[in-house]
Amino acid sequence: MAGGFGTRPEDLEAAAARFDEAARIAADACASLRSSLSGLGDVAGDDEQGRTFAARYDPKAAEGMTAIEQEATGLGALGGALRSTAADYRAGEGGAAAGFGPR
Repeated sequence: MAGGFGTRPEDLEAAAARFDEAARIAADACASLRSSLSGLGDVAGDDEQGRTFAARYDPKAAEGMTAIEQEATGLGALGGALRSTAADYRAGEGGAAAGFGPR
């Protein structure tokens, strides 16, 4: 195939597995962080300074946790999309090859 390119579905599936692993690592890290933070309890205190700090910290901490969770979900979706693409290539190659059979 001079000047062209080829796609190997098995390479796409191997990459999908790496995305699955990255998604698992991110989800595990988020769960561990959430557990550690919740185990600390209310560390800001109940005085005015503590409440002021918590009013800024708590929403940002929640935002960070949500971002990590979304990253894990996105990585898993990429793995699924690569698997789907590999299946599409296999189906397309099989259909195209059938057109070259005996007549």
